[in-house]
Amino acid sequence: MKIFKIVLLVLLIVSVSTKITFAKSGTLTQKQLKHYKPLKAKEGKVLKSLTDYMLSDVHLAKPVKYFDIKSYSLDKPYSGKLSRSRGSTAWSFDIKAYRKLSNKEKKEIASLHPASDGFGTTYYIDGTAGIASVYNLHYIDMNSKVHTVFSKSELVGFLGEIDTPAEMQIMLLSYPGIHRYKEKDNLYIIRTDDIYEESDGVYTHEIYHRIMNKQGSVESERVKFVQSSSRKRYKYLLKKFK
Repeated sequence: MKIFKIVLLVLLIVSVSTKITFAKSGTLTQKQLKHYKPLKAKEGKVLKSLTDYMLSDVHLAKPVKYFDIKSYSLDKPYSGKLSRSRGSTAWSFDIKAYRKLSNKEKKEIASLHPASDGFGTTYYIDGTAGIASVYNLHYIDMNSKVHTVFSKSELVGFLGEIDTPAEMQIMLLSYPGIHRYKEKDNLYIIRTDDIYEESDGVYTHEIYHRIMNKQGSVESERVKFVQSSSRKRYKYLLKKFK
């Protein structure tokens, strides 16, 4: 009876569920995908925050004077309308490049309105209300004209081949968490650890394993959810993966 109680307690404290999904791929078969083993904790290189990268860290399809990325919040979660009033977070890739812009160029890129869609979306769920943010990329070309990139196909066309960590981080903007990667056979094996506290006090550790090609497409995805009510375990995981 004592052993039964201990086992029951463990089951209540920690619950684990695993779901594996292989995305449809035009380049790799399921059999080929199985040759790429998921990264272990601390394996591979850590992707830095976008704020730590410079313009020289990206190899664009065409040269530009400057570009940044803004995250626009939905004004009404279910209307699909974007609003600057909810605020936006911008990633500027080179403040020195920005300072070289003329006052007119600075005003023009600052005045760009968000497109109706974005190349990536982050969803935040709080009770029954869903809140989402979409990403737009704004840039100034070598002729001082301003443009907005708001679809994934346009983003890939802007970046060209995904061949730097900064470009990989851009493609992963919609996926929160700490990313680690390893390059193999012209593909990226990526592990993402996302650790957060639920509103009911349960701590969740989501582990995502992805394979991305150099066109920015995710060839496969495997996700594992680990839930625990132990705050000590939660603090340990935060420290471990940061």
